[in-house]
Amino acid sequence: MNEETLFELAVNTPPTERAALLDRECAGNPGLRARIEALLAADAASHSPLDSPPQRTDDPTHSFGPKPEHDLAATGSFRPTSSPETEGTIIAGRYKLRQQIGEGGMGTVWMADQTEPVKRKVAVKLIRVERGQSKTILARFEAERQAIALMDHPHIAKLLDAGTTETGSPFFVMELVKGIPLSDFCDQHKLTIAERLNLFTQICSAVQHAHQKGIIHRDLKPGNILVESHDGKPVPKVIDFGLAKATTGLQLSEQSMFTAFGSVMGTPLYMAPEQASFNAVDVDTRADVYALGVILYELLTGTTPLTKETVKKAALDEMLRLIREQEAPTPSSRLSSAESMPSVAASRQTEPAKLGRFVKGELDWIVLKALSKDRDRRYESANGFARDIERFLNHEPVTAGPPSTRYRMRKFVQRNRGQVIAASLVLLALVAGVIGTTVGLIEAKKQEARAVAAADEERKAKQQAEDERANALKAAEAERVAKLDADARREEAVRNLAFAKKGNELLGSVFAGLDPNKIAESARPLQDVLRDNLLTAVKELEGSAIGDPLEVAAMQKTLGVSLLGLGDSNLAIEVLEKARATCAAKLGPDHPDTLGAMDNLAVGYQDAGRLMEALPLFEETLRLRKAKLGPDHPDTLNTMNNLAVGYKAAGRLMEALPLYEETLRLIKSNLGPDHPDTLNTMNNLAVGYKAAGRLDHALPLYEETLRLRKAKLGPGHPEILRSMNNLAVGYQTA
Repeated sequence: MNEETLFELAVNTPPTERAALLDRECAGNPGLRARIEALLAADAASHSPLDSPPQRTDDPTHSFGPKPEHDLAATGSFRPTSSPETEGTIIAGRYKLRQQIGEGGMGTVWMADQTEPVKRKVAVKLIRVERGQSKTILARFEAERQAIALMDHPHIAKLLDAGTTETGSPFFVMELVKGIPLSDFCDQHKLTIAERLNLFTQICSAVQHAHQKGIIHRDLKPGNILVESHDGKPVPKVIDFGLAKATTGLQLSEQSMFTAFGSVMGTPLYMAPEQASFNAVDVDTRADVYALGVILYELLTGTTPLTKETVKKAALDEMLRLIREQEAPTPSSRLSSAESMPSVAASRQTEPAKLGRFVKGELDWIVLKALSKDRDRRYESANGFARDIERFLNHEPVTAGPPSTRYRMRKFVQRNRGQVIAASLVLLALVAGVIGTTVGLIEAKKQEARAVAAADEERKAKQQAEDERANALKAAEAERVAKLDADARREEAVRNLAFAKKGNELLGSVFAGLDPNKIAESARPLQDVLRDNLLTAVKELEGSAIGDPLEVAAMQKTLGVSLLGLGDSNLAIEVLEKARATCAAKLGPDHPDTLGAMDNLAVGYQDAGRLMEALPLFEETLRLRKAKLGPDHPDTLNTMNNLAVGYKAAGRLMEALPLYEETLRLIKSNLGPDHPDTLNTMNNLAVGYKAAGRLDHALPLYEETLRLRKAKLGPGHPEILRSMNNLAVGYQTA
């Protein structure tokens, strides 16, 4: 760091922190330190220390630049101020100061009572009288006031009034935001990832509004985004435009104001790379997009890409270099390595493993696109950022994608230019040496090739003889295998015959005694007779000795499904548990027969009201079927639908609805829009929307299901009547 830059930094550093700064920046250079201390002494003799506000603190969440750190909510602590205004002072004849709620380099923020023309609580920001002598501070204060005056957005704190106090202090009045910083609100209320993303899109709309008004915020961070609850819903408010910059030639202040060469504007943890230099004059709206990316990173992981500890330990030059050059790890990788992962997941109402899986992939891509060091690769606008978040929430393809290998290589070369040049020179020298050596080897290679050709002819002759012997052995082996295969087929036919015989006996016992006349005479319902016969068949099957356990398991699955149809869930579960155990032991845990038994068993648990056992079994079956059969196999889709039904029954609508939606999309793609399975899934999704209170989604689905069933099934079909009833109930609820 040169002498001029270090002197400016030291002047703008609080006196209590200057010694540590000079120890760090002048290490090994006592002459430089002596010159800086002499300049500081001369400056102190001719200027008030209040002429320049502090520029650097040990807290990386504090901003660089001449601006106050304040919170318009009455939640923060503050230090006594030297301002002449005190509690009870009346400003401009209509604002009575009640409580100081913030203080910074330029002045103070007060909660006040407005007495006329309306009575309400407001926030009054006052510039200190002694600061009024600084043209820079006055210009910055006026710029902030003018920037806020341009805004008219529900998520930006509104400017209500402005003027000068009786003591000559400029002030402006804003709406009082009784909120808390964004990250604190999300964690205290344990907002889910989806809720945090929806809240984030509202913040993006506020930033987009500022950009459309020609204003760059330049200091976006959770502390400058306050959230309050209105009717149980979080409402964010963007505040503190103290570092705002105009982008369209707009005059924010009558005072001459510019970003001085040799100053840094912004908060280190949230600062865009193009801001992290002492001549950052070429900053546009994409700097705010970068800061939004850091905020989203923190909402997902509970930390920022550059951690507070890393920034605190680094010297100023090193800190700025890290901001410019160090690539952010993906949010999912940061979550997987974080020791605080359980608490982070708990504050987002999910499990650690599920949180990492949810973030991995598209959310990683979206965040890294916003955090690109190359601003041309970021989102062009805050709206574009928000639209990609909405695409993710709606299960639509996002525009962001993983960085290409070419891009990563180019960034590596930029970061390690010196090493790459040195390695390239070494490589060129090696190539030149190899070329010279190669010329001498060519002739030797030709002679070697002639010898190899002669040896190759001899090898081919030997290989031909060996091939003939191998073919003879293969023919003999094929004959032996064919004989064994014929023997196996005969044995399988004998087993199948025995199985078919036993199956016929079981079916005969199940349907025995179902003479309608006899049932009517005994006044026993057909359902009771079937249940008794099935029970007899189950007991007979358990005592049989067919021979092959898999054949017994196949019959147990058939009997279990029949018992489920008759409503005897407990007996069905007993039979299906045995079938599943046999299939898993004989065929493996991911065999289609095993998975079929698992799915039927989970249905039995659900019918019996044992959801704590049904849901994990459905989830495991779905995972294995996706891996074994594919995500769009009919069996996979059936399990997805069953799991969604189970989630709904358990009251877990936030998990049921996305699963219903995904199932409907895949079934419609594979079976067509009017297939019975498609229509059943549409009806289930509509029922889920209705249970979640989303009638605007439920009613159109009910109507579409009824229309397609009428066209497919014809009038009078029971499914049509069911759809009509569902739609009527939906209309009544609406």
